Amino acid sequence: MPNCPQCTKPLRQFTRKCPSCQADLELLVDYVSHVQGGLNRAENLTRAGELGQAIWAYLELLEIDPDNAQARKQISQIVTAVRQFDKVIPSRRWANGLPPVPDASPRPWWHWAIFVGAILTAFGIGYLIATVEFEWPEFPAIQPAINQENNMGPGPRKL
Repeated sequence: MPNCPQCTKPLRQFTRKCPSCQADLELLVDYVSHVQGGLNRAENLTRAGELGQAIWAYLELLEIDPDNAQARKQISQIVTAVRQFDKVIPSRRWANGLPPVPDASPRPWWHWAIFVGAILTAFGIGYLIATVEFEWPEFPAIQPAINQENNMGPGPRKL
């Protein structure tokens, strides 16, 4: 049972006012009744065989109360069943002539051939660059023009 938000004493029953401090507990009572109503609705849908609607009812309940243990348990069982179904399904997909599941199929051989070819090409180019001697052309040295008249450029300055 929850505690009173005002005096933090445990509540024995859900009433509109706290028995000890007389605080207004209407929101808390509505919240708990809504959660309980959602659980009852989801259980009734499950018993009636409406599993799709029951899943949505449990998910709606988890939006309101993410820590609800019963809803989490039911959803986890459903997710486990779906995962088991997904593991078994590839053989059935093949038998029915459907394409395979995308992450279940390995890469084609030519993907690996392109990858290996690119790696070998990169190593070959690197080897050629490292072993071939290359002589840089000789460029004539650029001599700076000295302007003695304006006292510009390198050299002694006239005072």
